[in-house]
Amino acid sequence: MYSYKGYDAASGANVKGRIDADSERSARATLRQRQKIIVAEIKEEKASTTKSSGLSLTQRGVSLDELSVMVRQFATLQNAYVPVDESLKALVSQVDNDALRNTLSSVKDMVSEGKSLAEASSTYPNIFNKLYINMVKAGESSGTLGLVLERLADFMEYQVQVRGRIVQAMVYPSIMIVASLSIVVFLLVVIVPKLAKVFQSMKVQVPWYTELLINFSGFLNDYWFIPPVLLVVGFILGRSWLNSPKGRRKFDHWLISAPILGPVFMMLAVSRFTKTLSTMLSSGVPIIPALDITKNVVNNMILTEVLEQAKIDVQEGNSLASTINKSGVFPGLVTHMIATGEKTGEMVTMLAHVAKAYDAEVERKITKLVTLIEPIMMFFLMIIAVGVIVGMIMPMMDIMKQIK
Repeated sequence: MYSYKGYDAASGANVKGRIDADSERSARATLRQRQKIIVAEIKEEKASTTKSSGLSLTQRGVSLDELSVMVRQFATLQNAYVPVDESLKALVSQVDNDALRNTLSSVKDMVSEGKSLAEASSTYPNIFNKLYINMVKAGESSGTLGLVLERLADFMEYQVQVRGRIVQAMVYPSIMIVASLSIVVFLLVVIVPKLAKVFQSMKVQVPWYTELLINFSGFLNDYWFIPPVLLVVGFILGRSWLNSPKGRRKFDHWLISAPILGPVFMMLAVSRFTKTLSTMLSSGVPIIPALDITKNVVNNMILTEVLEQAKIDVQEGNSLASTINKSGVFPGLVTHMIATGEKTGEMVTMLAHVAKAYDAEVERKITKLVTLIEPIMMFFLMIIAVGVIVGMIMPMMDIMKQIK
């Protein structure tokens, strides 16, 4: 992909844009002959090759949704028996994201030079992670690249759907929390000080809880910058703690063992684990590298440690189900289904069944939680608002008595 600046040969107007070409010379010739542009400046747009330690399928400006659309189109082209380099060239013209377009253009050039698709894609770990590269490698070696890309697209679209459900579930509670805090802050910062002046001017003896509200209101007005500073400091310290191995491990343990949210996070992790492992095994990726990749996909240190040990045990000839069962972390249904799959040779099918069952259960629990959040938030908002209002009304009643 080349960006250029030049002049229209007919009108002399300044023009600029980008063009896909095999070389700078080819780009200049195309612009001159087909588009009648006199090139003044042209340069190749290089895709970033910065390595990333993360394992999300997409980073640095390429969304998971955009990448899944690209993989789906790639799978369609491969199933239509379009050569890989021609498929990549077609994808370059279809993709809107600049970073992804430049990366695909560079991958196309490397494939045209004789590299495999997996080898060329591995040059850009910030766009294509180990899951993508290993599945592509398995598809190329087995001659089923189109089928593998189709499974990968299914998996990525599944990830988009799960993420969308979680975000959607969090939107309403977030709005309620912000609205509740805004109302309380408005009462304390605007209404309470005005009433406090009235009480002071009329020398009304206020009860202790009203005095507490007035003092807190005065603190917020005089030292309004302290709560934001405390929030920022708390966020920085909390993030630093989470980034430490000890802190992350404690947090992850709490996450899957919490009374209400724990089962939901565990189901999400199990669904992600079984879906990923099923997708990779069905695409021809060996069990050891599949477990090595899957352990990082669950995004929970406790589960990652279990799967790391499972990988070691499987290398030594033990069964996957026995290791997972011995850990006592995964639900019994998971270990039972994996054990059945190992005995019958239907591991992929069993894992897919587990993922489907847990997906449905997660959706049901999230819907139930969202339904419960509304009355709970309304209840707490009502208690806070009533507390502030009562604290202000009681002295007002004393004033009315004095007037009478």
